[in-house]
Amino acid sequence: MAHLLRSISFKIFGVAVGLLVLMALASGWSMYTTAQVNRQLATLSEALLPLALALEDVSDEILRGELSLREAAAGTLAERDCAARFGEHERAVRRLLDDATALQKRGAALAVLERNKLQFARLSSMLENIGRSHARYLRDVRALCSAAGTADGRAADQAAQLALVHADAQDINELVAAASSEMSAFVSAGAIIVEGNQATALRANAAMIVIAALVGLLLAWVVSRGLTRPIGRLREAARAVQRGDLDGELQVTSRDEIGDVSIAFNQMVGELRDKERIKQTFGQYVDPRIVNSLIEGRADQASGGEKQIVTVYFSDLVAFTSLAERLSPGGLVTLINDYFDTMSAPIRERNGIIDKYIGDSVMAFWTVPFAPPTEQAALACAAALTQFHLLEDFRRRMPDLIGLRQGLPLIDMRVGMASGEAIVGSVGGSASRSFTVMGDTVNLGSRLEGSNKVYGTHILIDQNTRDMAGDAIRVRGIDRIAVKGKSEPSSVYELLGMAGDPLPFDEDLLAAYAAGLDAYLAGDWPQAQQHFAECERLCPADSPSKVMKRRCEMLTRRPPATWDGVWILTSK
Repeated sequence: MAHLLRSISFKIFGVAVGLLVLMALASGWSMYTTAQVNRQLATLSEALLPLALALEDVSDEILRGELSLREAAAGTLAERDCAARFGEHERAVRRLLDDATALQKRGAALAVLERNKLQFARLSSMLENIGRSHARYLRDVRALCSAAGTADGRAADQAAQLALVHADAQDINELVAAASSEMSAFVSAGAIIVEGNQATALRANAAMIVIAALVGLLLAWVVSRGLTRPIGRLREAARAVQRGDLDGELQVTSRDEIGDVSIAFNQMVGELRDKERIKQTFGQYVDPRIVNSLIEGRADQASGGEKQIVTVYFSDLVAFTSLAERLSPGGLVTLINDYFDTMSAPIRERNGIIDKYIGDSVMAFWTVPFAPPTEQAALACAAALTQFHLLEDFRRRMPDLIGLRQGLPLIDMRVGMASGEAIVGSVGGSASRSFTVMGDTVNLGSRLEGSNKVYGTHILIDQNTRDMAGDAIRVRGIDRIAVKGKSEPSSVYELLGMAGDPLPFDEDLLAAYAAGLDAYLAGDWPQAQQHFAECERLCPADSPSKVMKRRCEMLTRRPPATWDGVWILTSK
């Protein structure tokens, strides 16, 4: 019941009931004022006007009586005829006076104002006076009728009696005239009062309707404001959450459904904060996008593993072991953490997944849904090249990180990348799992990283990576090899830069190396040796040219029984 009373529907219902009550009050007041006006009109129409007419009829009867008196005085009416005629006159006047009395009582009952009741009381007194005067008039008329029609010595008495009756008639007419004047003033005043009351009633009705409308609008505004303000706050809070702001909390200002929604919203934001905290914490150990997949319940989809096109990345620090032997554990951790932080950023920025850190090595991969197959090789190449740009800054920070200024070895890094099919999924036991990639492509990428030591290169990629990246990258073909643990040969390339980047070598060097590689693969080692020697002349520091030149010298001295252009690497 308490929940019902604080619900929004109850508030709206309360507003509706309030409006109905206000309209009922307005209607009741209108009916009351209208009834008052109607009673005043009824007083005029049902009492005063008929009463005035009745009194006029009384005057007419008195006038007819006057005519009869003249006939009696002239002796033209016998006593019996005079009495009969005045008997009819008496009954007519009494009926009119009775009607007038009834109308006076009717008017007194209908009267609304106290002044009207007093006026009707005065009319009652006037009617009583008229009745007494008429009774006296009738007595005198009967006396006159008894002497009517005779011509004896009672003529003097008849004249005196006629004068008395005439005086009685005048007295009645004066009383009737006074009553009529009173009623005329009463009717005029009543009409004015009715008109004023009617105007007042109309104004009061209009005022009541306006007041009811204003109060209704006020109630509706209060309720709607009470609904829209928390909804507006809820909308702003939702927009803040959409922007990623999870620090705010919605103020609960009501105990209705909106209050319940506000509480639920705060609980949801709290859960989002907890989830974000989990993501941030585990994102330091596992790629945040994989954490998202696990939190959003997509872990089962990846647990079985599936074949996908991937680009695998391996990197390793050169000369780090000798440096680590000179550092304290704290200094070593500080240095390696800064290195990993620096080198991981380009990978994540280009949709790569950090699989694991192994000592001073990094393993990463690009695959769907994090990177589309048509872009993942180019993204991996761009990340690797960016790392070498950042490596220069890392070298400058090293002395400050480890506190050593002298005798520091030159820190360098090697990268190997391969593309192709691999198993992508969640691997591990029931207590611990890892989202990773497995397969020949992964092994090839790892071997290519190590193959940099053979050729003195920094970044080696396989044929698939080169084909998938296409025109987005600039490369130099290095060799055709079969790495340890993999019998299928692969052409390998040195990644020089992205399309449009300045090349680290002269175009003549690249052309000479390409010509030497073609001759080498064709088995024309003397010719290949000449081209590689030209490369060495153009760039004495070019390590691949030196390696291939020495290999051509060896093959020239001890040519193999068969030659397919594939060099088998026996070391990792």
